[in-house]
Amino acid sequence: MTFEQALTISRLISENSFRSILELGFHHGVSTCYIAGALDELGGGHVTTIDLVGARETKPNVDELLRDLGLRQYVTPYYEPTSYNWRLMKMLEEDPSPRFDFCYIDGAHDWFADGFAFLLLDRLLKPGGLIVFDDLDWSYDVSPSLKNSDRVRRMPTDERSAQGVRKVYELLVKTHPDYDDFMERDGWGYARKKRDALDQRVADVRIEKVYEHVGLGAALLNLARRVMR
Repeated sequence: MTFEQALTISRLISENSFRSILELGFHHGVSTCYIAGALDELGGGHVTTIDLVGARETKPNVDELLRDLGLRQYVTPYYEPTSYNWRLMKMLEEDPSPRFDFCYIDGAHDWFADGFAFLLLDRLLKPGGLIVFDDLDWSYDVSPSLKNSDRVRRMPTDERSAQGVRKVYELLVKTHPDYDDFMERDGWGYARKKRDALDQRVADVRIEKVYEHVGLGAALLNLARRVMR
């Protein structure tokens, strides 16, 4: 996550008072730290973040960053052997009721994993909740680390060049009757789950407001400087 993206996501969390957050894909955990820092400024909340077991071996990893920044209490990380979709299934088994009010997706980047992730996430997202899809225009054939791998070379040409997250966003999210308030900005796709009729008392802070003014409190600015060192 770039510093500019961190400013935006922090503003989203602050303006909407999001306190129950799901992150799909964290790698080193930089984005997780920015999200947790925003919750720290709000005075509370929790992040559930999920990635593959390989993320545990990154240097630094999410646990180390959160500990060093004093933000560990805000985050529960999960390391999955195959996909974050397995963890989402377990969440539905434990309690199928909606529990998250914001989700940031920056994980598999393909049609198969993230299309199904959206179906599962829809069950767990509260009415009025917001989803941000990262890397709308990413594809396997532009990835420096993946385009020459055996797995990608074996893919059909159209699958290698497909922008998987954009296909999920265009074909599944924007056509879903329960979502609106769509917007694209700086490689991110936004969608808000429609509120129930009884939930109109919740303030309607539109996404576009985030871009009217970007500001951070002193604590979050300090966190950004430490993460970027």
